[in-house]
Amino acid sequence: MRLCLVGMSGIGKSFWAKRLAEARGFQRHDCDGEIGEHLAELVTPAAGEEPVHALGRWMGMPWSDGYAAREARYLELEDRVTHAALDHLAREPGDHVLDTTGSVVYLGAAPLGRIKELCRIVYLRTPEAMRDAMLRRYLEEPKPVVWGASFQPRAGERPEAALPRCYAELLAFRDERYRLLADVVLDGAALEAEDPGVDGFLARCGLGDAPG
Repeated sequence: MRLCLVGMSGIGKSFWAKRLAEARGFQRHDCDGEIGEHLAELVTPAAGEEPVHALGRWMGMPWSDGYAAREARYLELEDRVTHAALDHLAREPGDHVLDTTGSVVYLGAAPLGRIKELCRIVYLRTPEAMRDAMLRRYLEEPKPVVWGASFQPRAGERPEAALPRCYAELLAFRDERYRLLADVVLDGAALEAEDPGVDGFLARCGLGDAPG
């Protein structure tokens, strides 16, 4: 079995990938963690600072000076990490789960095509009811967010005031892209609330009868 989990940060990709690794022996390819391994190329964490928050501090807000260049640098690193994970997945036998970053949909056609070719792609969707909480979490503890073309303040609009509207537009854009990429769409919040277990999760992914 080769699964790829896509969706926004915080929706449960790493939770399910870890459970698959622990309960069923899947080899987990943690793209966020691998990017963290390359953190020194981008930023030095402060004492006690989580690597992902150091990356968020380094990336900054979409209106920060130099943000576009840092976004491009981050995507270059994500592309490298994703290709390395796919190389391993294609080469090594056994069951694999690719735990992607939320920005995987901004990668080029080559890595996305390889993911489609090699994996069953499961989109863990963020329901509407969770989206305000996600924005609050982003403002309180910024993580690196690739905005692409989704941050577009209106004439005379302060960047800070534009953020909630543009964040909603970012989620809508990504939702469409994740759906186009995915073989299966699951409600991430419902999975957390119901907790079908690893076997139930695999069944919902359409892999319930597959050996593992």
